[in-house]
Amino acid sequence: LVRPLPSLLPAYGDRPMRSRPLLRAALWLNDLLSIDRNRGLDKEASIPSGRLLSRDDCLALLPGLDRTNVSGGALWYDAQMLNSERLLLSFVLSAARQGAMVANYVAVTGLIRQRNRVCGVRAEDQLSGRSHEIQAQIVVNAAGPWVDEVLNDIGLSTSAPRFEHSMALNLVTRQILPHTAVALDGRYDAVLPDGRREQRAHTLFIAPWRDYSIVGTLHFPFDGHPDEATIDEAMVIDFLNEVNRAYPGADLTLDDVHHVHFGFLPAKRDIGDRTPVQLVRAEQVTDEARNAGVEGLVTAVGVKYTTARYLGEKTVDLVFRKLGRPLPPCRTRETPIYGGEIASYRDFLARAHRMNEAQLPEETLQHLFHSYGSEYGDVMRYVQADGCWGETVAPDGLVMRAEIVHAVRAEMACKLSDVICRRTELGSAGPPHPIATRICAEIMSAELGWTRQHAEREIEELYAAYPIAVPISHL
Repeated sequence: LVRPLPSLLPAYGDRPMRSRPLLRAALWLNDLLSIDRNRGLDKEASIPSGRLLSRDDCLALLPGLDRTNVSGGALWYDAQMLNSERLLLSFVLSAARQGAMVANYVAVTGLIRQRNRVCGVRAEDQLSGRSHEIQAQIVVNAAGPWVDEVLNDIGLSTSAPRFEHSMALNLVTRQILPHTAVALDGRYDAVLPDGRREQRAHTLFIAPWRDYSIVGTLHFPFDGHPDEATIDEAMVIDFLNEVNRAYPGADLTLDDVHHVHFGFLPAKRDIGDRTPVQLVRAEQVTDEARNAGVEGLVTAVGVKYTTARYLGEKTVDLVFRKLGRPLPPCRTRETPIYGGEIASYRDFLARAHRMNEAQLPEETLQHLFHSYGSEYGDVMRYVQADGCWGETVAPDGLVMRAEIVHAVRAEMACKLSDVICRRTELGSAGPPHPIATRICAEIMSAELGWTRQHAEREIEELYAAYPIAVPISHL
């Protein structure tokens, strides 16, 4: 689910901070600081060292770049998630295999507090409406943008919010650059507190992703409730104009936008100037006993996927210390998660092809490998039992009917949006094809006993959840 991604930063002869000598030093330092990046990794997934490119090589990779003063470029390698939803699910499935109790569509409605101790949560099954009380010695508040809402529920007074909201916006567009990501200078007009406008710059990325490009990230302050956040066409058009100025070869219009990804990141708010967003760079784990005098409660706030595993380690270590129990060594750094039991990807592929008893097409097999890794057999079993499950649900896609059944029976998919947006890749790059939507709804109706009216509501809810209207040509 994660692959190396070549990334390019153009160098300019008239910008000291983007000169070739400085970028050469930056590449060397980056390789030095990440010297252990390939430890324990399969060679197929290893991240190469960076290198400096000539002007001609840089412009060959970026044919639409304004050539003025370009002197070369720095090529380095990062990593990219092919499917962030399945990666997240893999963590959940791994935890369940280790004994965690996992509950889907159960919302915490409040904390149970006795004097100065939190001793559990009140929860509601959002599908049935039933309420529950769950007792706990320690409650970890890992509610992301809603952590302060959880704390407010018990009247916890804090000197500052744990999560100061900033909104982050990415666009999924037609593919612009098929092989290399590029970092560019985006320029925008900032409105200062006194009403004056000032042109500022920030870094934009255009990255190839599947058959699309992801363009981002735009960050801006957000003062409302996270449940009320919306994106409108005007914001998207302004962003597209900024991207086109940074990379004229993109030539993007609203018709090129397939999907909008937006969410929240914790930021430091500058009282004197509310325009810039200064992101919080380090994760935070807070023992509320020390911070606010309330025992039994830990608040964990992450900042990015890259450090999420470490945040989990720090949080669980704190829980063990608070419980007064011996602290076992953390093994998540070297333990493969669900689907990751692959010592050599090349050997894994060869063995899987030999065992392809269902005679699935090569591209379908590749899709299964990328989505389920070493656990692809969980889906293949359905196809081996009934060849009809090997048929795809979209006329131009690779997702099989078997994946829909598997999502319901083994991955706690309860709603149509679960299957399309959070178990498969059908809807993660934009609204799914109507034929795929109908087939998925029919399969789930048979599995879960939905009426036709229920299925129609699920379809309506699915399409209504997309942030902006997508041109009908994309369906």
